[in-house]
Amino acid sequence: MPDPCSVLLLTVGTGTRDRPVETILEPFRKSLEAAQAERNILLPSQETVAVARMIQDRLPQFHMEIHPLPAAGDENNADRCFAHYDAVLAALLAAGADPNTIVADITRGTKAMSAALLMAAAARGVRRVRYLVGEQRDQSGMAVAGTENVSDIEPAFIFFRQTLSRAQDLLRAGDFRAVERLLAPLLPGPARPRDSFQSEAAVLQWAARFWGAWDRFDYAHARRLSQEAPSENEALITEWAPSLEQQNLLARLAAPLPVSMGDRVKHCRALAADLLANAERRLEEGRHEEVLVRVSRIVELMTTYRLYSHGIDAEKIKRDDPTVQEWLRSSANSRASGPHPSRALGRKNATELLLFLEKKKHPTSRGVRIAEKLADTKSWLGENDAGLRNGSILIHGLSSTAAGIAEKMPDILRKLRDFFYEEHEKNRDLHLAARFPFLVLRDAVRGA
Repeated sequence: MPDPCSVLLLTVGTGTRDRPVETILEPFRKSLEAAQAERNILLPSQETVAVARMIQDRLPQFHMEIHPLPAAGDENNADRCFAHYDAVLAALLAAGADPNTIVADITRGTKAMSAALLMAAAARGVRRVRYLVGEQRDQSGMAVAGTENVSDIEPAFIFFRQTLSRAQDLLRAGDFRAVERLLAPLLPGPARPRDSFQSEAAVLQWAARFWGAWDRFDYAHARRLSQEAPSENEALITEWAPSLEQQNLLARLAAPLPVSMGDRVKHCRALAADLLANAERRLEEGRHEEVLVRVSRIVELMTTYRLYSHGIDAEKIKRDDPTVQEWLRSSANSRASGPHPSRALGRKNATELLLFLEKKKHPTSRGVRIAEKLADTKSWLGENDAGLRNGSILIHGLSSTAAGIAEKMPDILRKLRDFFYEEHEKNRDLHLAARFPFLVLRDAVRGA
């Protein structure tokens, strides 16, 4: 049983003038009978209005309306044809017609008319476009009456492909939520994808959810999604799936903070690498205020994990530790002492403690140079990152601190990246694993 048809739209051509029955009436009768539509709308040009009226008069068993193109010559102008057909469809949809039960028959008329009706139907979500194919032709090239077969296409696939291409562009731009919203109407919910288009859409939506969760620091959810990749399109999954290095990094990021100080160092190095890659993405988007917050947090985090390497947790200082007591007794840090046996250190005190520990260990070591940089970021970043961060509208300020130094942001991030690579030999690999490989970033952001 054919799918129900509420409205049939038909372009109207001239046919062969001395053979109206074979070239006009019989083909139209076949189209009208095949559709069994509640409404049949003939779309002639000004030249073929008389032909449309003849069809209406000679086939009275079908309810027909005539909506001709407005002006003579419009039949050879695809833009004017499109505007007219689009307006007809818009009125139908506004009156409550279901685009899934509308059929657009493009068999007749000029090439501009057929192409315009196809595009208008596709743009308005009409599910079926129809044309008659003559299985036999006479000596003049005309289809032999009675040999035509109805053939339907679904123009939505034109825009399905366009939507999938747009989704890939948005993924490469890092607009993950937009991809999810764009593809949601195309997917069958919990059911398996029906065709290759839906299979591709499922992969792209999964990629948007996975990389989007990672981008939002929702590591646990991203880890779960990494194990739920669709299996219908292996080639496409390979393009969007994380590498082995990225899977290993994500596993560490998703894990709880380890107990041992040594493992905490590795965990926090991974966090710093991911924050650095995240800051690059925010810079690409022009979100400079967020870049500054991440820059400051990376510096703070590096201080934290270097203190871990000395067996000290800056969030839970043990004041009965002899080394900590020695630092607290120093004149520069007498203000840090207090009545509480345990409390968190602020960033300034944390860097002072780290510098004290590194000098105590070896006064001219590489560790001392790193600690000095962490204590005085302005000397190498060119800006006081802590001041910018605290003055930011995202922290304690009432205005943007990044607005005045926007042009310096790529250089600030590059200097931080160089310092992070210098801090430990494995940091570069961690950072490269934290970058999303499909993103198209400017050279200024990547530091190329």
